[in-house]
Amino acid sequence: MAQLPRAGRGAEPAVHFNHALLLRARLELDLTQEQVAASIGVDVRTYRRYESGAVNDPRLGFSVRSPSRRRILERLGAELGLAEADLLVGEAGGAPAAEGAAASGAGEAPAGAGEAPAGAGEAPAGAGEAAAGVEAPARAGEAAAGVEAPARAGQAPSGAAEAQAPSGAAAAQAPPVAPAAAQAPPVAPAAPQGAAPAWRPLHAHTLQRARHFVGRGEILGRLAAWAAASPPSPPVIALLGVGGAGKTSIAERLLQGLGDAPRPGGVLVWSFYDDPRTEAFLDQAAAYFAPGAGAAAPRAPAAPGEQLARLKEALGQGPPHLLVLDGLETVQAEGGAGRAHGELHDALLRRLLCAIAAGLGGARALVTSRFELADLAAWADGGLATIRPEPLGERDAASLLRRWGIRGDGEALRALFEQTGGHALSVAVVGSYVGAFLGGDAARLSAAGAAHLAEAERDDVLARRLSSVLSAYARALPPGERDLLARLSVFPGGAGEAALLQLIRAGGEIAGAMAGWGAAELARGLARLERLGLVFAARQGELCTSTHPFVRQHFKSLLGVPPDRIHAAGSAAPPPRLDEAPRRAPRERRAVDAYEAIVAELLGAGRAGEAYEIYAFGLGGFAHLGLQLGDMARGARILRAFAGGDDPRGMPASLPARVRASLAYDAGLYAGALGDLAFACACYAAHNEIAGALADPAPLATGLRTLAYTERLRGRLTEARRLLERASEVDRRGATSGVRAADSGQAVRIAALLAAVLHDLGEVDAAGEHFARVRELGDAPVARRALWEAEHDLALGRRGRAREATERNIAECRRRGWEGHVAHGHTLLGLALLDGGEGEGGVAQAEAHLVEARRWASATGEVEVALRCHELAARLALAAGRPDEGARQALEGLHVAETCGFGPFRARLAVVAARCALARGAGEAASAAALAGAAVAWAGEDAWARADALHWAGVARAAAARGVARAAAARGVARAAAARGGELARGRELLAEAAALRERLRHPEAGASRAALAQLG
Repeated sequence: MAQLPRAGRGAEPAVHFNHALLLRARLELDLTQEQVAASIGVDVRTYRRYESGAVNDPRLGFSVRSPSRRRILERLGAELGLAEADLLVGEAGGAPAAEGAAASGAGEAPAGAGEAPAGAGEAPAGAGEAAAGVEAPARAGEAAAGVEAPARAGQAPSGAAEAQAPSGAAAAQAPPVAPAAAQAPPVAPAAPQGAAPAWRPLHAHTLQRARHFVGRGEILGRLAAWAAASPPSPPVIALLGVGGAGKTSIAERLLQGLGDAPRPGGVLVWSFYDDPRTEAFLDQAAAYFAPGAGAAAPRAPAAPGEQLARLKEALGQGPPHLLVLDGLETVQAEGGAGRAHGELHDALLRRLLCAIAAGLGGARALVTSRFELADLAAWADGGLATIRPEPLGERDAASLLRRWGIRGDGEALRALFEQTGGHALSVAVVGSYVGAFLGGDAARLSAAGAAHLAEAERDDVLARRLSSVLSAYARALPPGERDLLARLSVFPGGAGEAALLQLIRAGGEIAGAMAGWGAAELARGLARLERLGLVFAARQGELCTSTHPFVRQHFKSLLGVPPDRIHAAGSAAPPPRLDEAPRRAPRERRAVDAYEAIVAELLGAGRAGEAYEIYAFGLGGFAHLGLQLGDMARGARILRAFAGGDDPRGMPASLPARVRASLAYDAGLYAGALGDLAFACACYAAHNEIAGALADPAPLATGLRTLAYTERLRGRLTEARRLLERASEVDRRGATSGVRAADSGQAVRIAALLAAVLHDLGEVDAAGEHFARVRELGDAPVARRALWEAEHDLALGRRGRAREATERNIAECRRRGWEGHVAHGHTLLGLALLDGGEGEGGVAQAEAHLVEARRWASATGEVEVALRCHELAARLALAAGRPDEGARQALEGLHVAETCGFGPFRARLAVVAARCALARGAGEAASAAALAGAAVAWAGEDAWARADALHWAGVARAAAARGVARAAAARGVARAAAARGGELARGRELLAEAAALRERLRHPEAGASRAALAQLG
């Protein structure tokens, strides 16, 4: 295929469709317009718009964003022997549009263009052909705002439509439509003079375009102004409402107004309806927005741990970038089982949206969802605005119904409006149904049908009413089209022509009423469903068709065949081999995708046991998917599929209890690695609930220990201690009851973690005793056990001992393939070098350790290691005399710790940020005091974090007092003495408490606190 203009950096000249070349080619081959139209699968009126040049927008030229246009270009090239590059010419190329091809409004379909058959149940005369007498808007781009059932979603944003006005008598019969300037999509203001537009929008997915669009002018005007504002206020806008309320259509209408022309900032459009994989979104966003996007040599895909960092860095550089995220509810929780209603499943996506809401350069995000954005509640007063599209009013609904070709007086239209409640999608579907199958006569909607709609008021009004209309549609559609729509509904991201033909070739119940169809019949069926507003072209550059989630849900219920059989037949994937384990777990992304798809199909078919075999042995479980591939988001998604939602206690009851417990445990491991500590705790609690009923106490002891580890990361040290004491009791009871032989390994792990918790609580002697007990049990400390003891030694000033033990530990962990522990060890060695005051040589060595640690953080995105890297990087920058860089690293880590709930890290990073502020000069003393003061509160039960926070808060207060004194002397203000005295008094209190606590802890810097206190007198 020829290279078409695409999104990315670098302005590209507008192109036009070379209609003169198309005309010459057809005449040379002695073909009629009807023959060419049939050969490429469109109706003759659509073809005539290409040959006449009416598809060229006078202002923007010919946009190729629409998948339907790309499909037509491909087929024209194949059928007529034309190079696709020749069909697209620059501004000067191509003849002007032929006279008489008048399209009202920027090359769009002229008034009277018919889009739906007039007769009830009548099939179109030709592929895509529309009957006369159906009213259409003067502008083909005038799809009804707020209607999420467009027939041509995916068309070019210029509003150019593929429909052609009927000719002759048909055109005469079509009732005229007055121009409605208010219906044109709002065009964002041009870039300021001097700006250098460099970005073309990237539509990773095509949002479904409303077939006809009315109203919503106020919302669209607000969004257009917001998209052009600098800086954006607020940075995040959420369109919230029930399904079918018009959220996607409004977003798509905004994008029409923005157009495809180069802009000062990028525009990325992503639909989670089409692809709910958050890691795929982050990868695409990082590749697009990061430097080099759109270049001849695209930047390599980011590793899982680099995706968010690369994306945030690019967005924070200042350009007015826009992200349009559709269908966010597919990656939000419905509430319960440790998750709030509307909470995002993926911690990385949560951190991205929180960063944008807090202010990230000129970046802004438009989100559509059925759920509140619970994670952004803290920014509701400034960083987030919510817009809730109201149901269509009676006037707009009547206008929309008429655009679908409905005839009738005001009373008849009012009755239809009342039956739908103004629900945008319901109005559109009723209009399409009456126009297509009842000849446009509103009165023909039977009393029985009206009564059935009214009956829905007893339940969920909007959903039930829409379901009633869709049921009528299912009865009226020809069997082949009904079965086609039902099979399309199996594929959330849409299905291509090849996949649908595979279903047809499979025959039997897989093909259903489509059996015997060929490519031409399939094309006609898709064209008719598209005209009726039931399907739309779903992807860029691919022959792919999808449908609205509401429509998908209804027609999927009509399959009569297990969905997994349809999906497997359409994907042409070989049936999963469950009789033997693979020789090695896959590493290549496509293979891992295939395994995940098999797991989903097996779960959908109720074959949970086989799905577990694929996950545990085919994908290798957490050991491979998490620790080797770092694909934490995928692992979390797979485990959520096993649970059937957000409750880890919902693992399939058909699985043995031990397997259900292990799945809940793995879910906790993925959540913890992603930094979702609260949900990780919920998963471990679910595991422990199941494990408590097992005869073997070992799983319960392990679960209690792991839960304690996570509670320690949250800063809940007393709870962690309680859990470990219970774990120790469970382990001893199992050993003495004869259920199993004594497991010294379990006892060692419990004792080592308890020692670390006691150290954090400030019980230094008790911690030392427990570390000694670990050795008495015959354990040669390795992995975390050795790391915790080394941290204990380093905190007490025993740097040489800590370094020697950590170097041995790193070598052993590397030999065993435990790279996460290796990374932790490198951060510890880096801190030991900095604490040792070894000058430039120590800084250089510490930087080398930081590089090593970041390898793992970049590969996996494990948040605990990433926070350790932020702390080390900030300390390094401070030691090297780069306080601005140190503050940036510390504050970035602080944001992550706050978002993910890592309490002690939050305090430690705030202290480093305060030290960097002090290093920048006396003018930053107040800022340093605020940061260190917050760190005192955030330290919680962590005695070591509290001691350091108290010290630096006191130092900062003293510096602030000196600043107040200097300012007072310069201005001659006597009353400033009182303020200075207050700062000094508070500084003395903080330093006195720090000195006492450090003394009790035997902190090596206790002398520094005493000295600072003495200086204050």
